Amino acid sequence: MGRRQVLTALGAAAMPAVAGCSSESNEPDENTTSADTEPDMNGTTQQEQTNGQAIEPRFGYVGTGEEPPVEPDHTVQLLIREREEAPIPQFYFEPTGLAIEPGDTVRFQMTTPHHNVNAYHPAFGYTQRVPESAPAYSSPVLGAGEYWLYTFETEGVHNIMCAPHELFGMVGSIVVGSPTGPAASAVGEAPGPSEARPPEFTAGLVLSDPALAPENIVEAGSVSWDDLAPESKALRLAPIGEE
Repeated sequence: MGRRQVLTALGAAAMPAVAGCSSESNEPDENTTSADTEPDMNGTTQQEQTNGQAIEPRFGYVGTGEEPPVEPDHTVQLLIREREEAPIPQFYFEPTGLAIEPGDTVRFQMTTPHHNVNAYHPAFGYTQRVPESAPAYSSPVLGAGEYWLYTFETEGVHNIMCAPHELFGMVGSIVVGSPTGPAASAVGEAPGPSEARPPEFTAGLVLSDPALAPENIVEAGSVSWDDLAPESKALRLAPIGEE
């Protein structure tokens, strides 16, 4: 794949997401839009969610350097590391695998730019690699120093990605409680419509590494990027199964 193709893939991979901005006042200001004040299906407006420092079940909570509204139970860093043998670096979550309990809040720290956190969910065009009752959660693409909070309420295995860098292997696995659900199956075996896309390219290699087997994550508690085999992190710019 040439440089132009890589850049095109990067742009195509990025997926839009939204999040609220915090405010010190409960009163709408001159920049408040109708979307801020219209209630959602739960009867809560976006402004009330951010002013009340709620962690929204689809869009989480975006922080830009201030103290988080709740104390996170875990922290995952989003990182970039140069490769000696290739011009394209490694993009990864650290830890790459994490075992938590239902109701735990994870802080995804943007140690490097520009990343997001995205569920492998059919609503985004992917095979189902989060529990079936989990919402299609996603953060915006954030810059260095920002963070995203998300509370994992749904038990089971959650495969996540950074949408702009997924094909380069920036994926991870969060096991919430028990190692169950669609993502407990091998890559390519999770349910989804015929047009849904499973993890491919380097992402498919990373999620297939034995270190990220859900039972191993539960036993270990967390799995570092450095725990994965080198061949699982090899830069692959062709779909899994193709020569």
